[in-house]
Amino acid sequence: MNPTFVDNGGKIDILTQKVDMICEKISNIDKLTEKLNKFDKTVNSMVKGIKSINKRVYEVEKGLNFINAEFENNKKDVREVKKTLTEIRSENEEATKTIAKLRTDFEDLNERQLDLQTRSMRENLIFTGIPMYDESEQSEETEKIIENFMTVELRMETLPKFHRAHRFGKEFTEKNPDGSIKFVTKPIVCRLVKFKQREIVRKAARELKDTKYGINEQFPKKINDRRKALWPHFQKARRQRKKAFFKRDRLFIEGNEFTPKDTTKEMNTNDRQTRSRHQNNEQGARPREFNQPKFSQPRRGTRKRQN
Repeated sequence: MNPTFVDNGGKIDILTQKVDMICEKISNIDKLTEKLNKFDKTVNSMVKGIKSINKRVYEVEKGLNFINAEFENNKKDVREVKKTLTEIRSENEEATKTIAKLRTDFEDLNERQLDLQTRSMRENLIFTGIPMYDESEQSEETEKIIENFMTVELRMETLPKFHRAHRFGKEFTEKNPDGSIKFVTKPIVCRLVKFKQREIVRKAARELKDTKYGINEQFPKKINDRRKALWPHFQKARRQRKKAFFKRDRLFIEGNEFTPKDTTKEMNTNDRQTRSRHQNNEQGARPREFNQPKFSQPRRGTRKRQN
């Protein structure tokens, strides 16, 4: 065999191998190019997605900026509202204090006025149970009736001086079973000259025990209502043989001032009990039952008791 031929044949084989290798690499390059094209498409798709995301992010940021702006405005409004509320609270507190002071001053003024009314009635006494003898009874006649009453019923040898005496309030009429009038009366208020003389007459009222007559101090309606509310407690203390007495509208039992838990209920109960006693007017005379014909003529200078 020709050596030259052998050498050329080996070279051809080597070249052939190299060509095969080159072809294989070219084939790999084509595959790589295909992968690169796919990757490029993927990258392009991702870029579009990122752009879309960026657009959405921008819109979200824009929305957040709007929300932040509104939030800041709301914070400002809230601060203004808080400031206004603080001012309102402050004004309300001042108004509450002012109202409380006005209420206190008003109550104090009412109590002062009540005290003045009570003082103006200090020398007054109310006589109950004395019949009316004339439908048109004048003040002069009423004064004579009081003088006769003090002489006959109270057994007073020296009559105290008084400024005036007159009937007041509504008539109280009691009827007999046959419908005829049993008696008619109105309370009499008598203003004495001095308080000491008033007390002398009031103490002489012990002579009226077990009679139709009564003598009481005169008080304004509000004071009288307070006394009425305390009256059941006064009676209860007396039944228990305790020392009890009134000092204007205050009740003292065994030397201690008594204060009921609920004066309103007591007052309502007492008002219902006394509602039918029409001879009492707003000044607070307590009623006494008696038995006299209407407008019968009084008998002067004689003592007459009816139990």
